[in-house]
Amino acid sequence: MDPMRIVRWVILALSSAAMGFGLLIMFGLLVPSHFAMPGEYRIVVGLVVFLYGLYRFVVTYYRPTRP
Repeated sequence: MDPMRIVRWVILALSSAAMGFGLLIMFGLLVPSHFAMPGEYRIVVGLVVFLYGLYRFVVTYYRPTRP
């Protein structure tokens, strides 16, 4: 199997995980209860992590592959 295909699938999986972590941060499941952070910051941080994961996924998915 081509090593670049393996790397591509790993990047797709990690970017999907980043999107999932972003959603979990926005919903407040990954933020510790003793951590004093306003809800607006939690949503902004979660959104940034989600959008970064989405960006990496789209860039990797639509990158042209070499034959």
